[in-house]
Amino acid sequence: MKKLVCDRCGKELTNKLDIELALEGKEAWEASARASGAEPRGVIPCENFVRCGGEMKLVVDRRVIW
Repeated sequence: MKKLVCDRCGKELTNKLDIELALEGKEAWEASARASGAEPRGVIPCENFVRCGGEMKLVVDRRVIW
């Protein structure tokens, strides 16, 4: 099972369409993070990024892929 999990607050996204959309926007997030002087850790920022500062990581069958 694929899901996105925040590396800080633990929020999970399991909706297939949400995951596909996030993966499509991965390159844009990486470019934005690097332009801000940070190295991206995940696929996209967490929904709670302003509060937790976390990034969503792709998890497949309990293994972190990204």
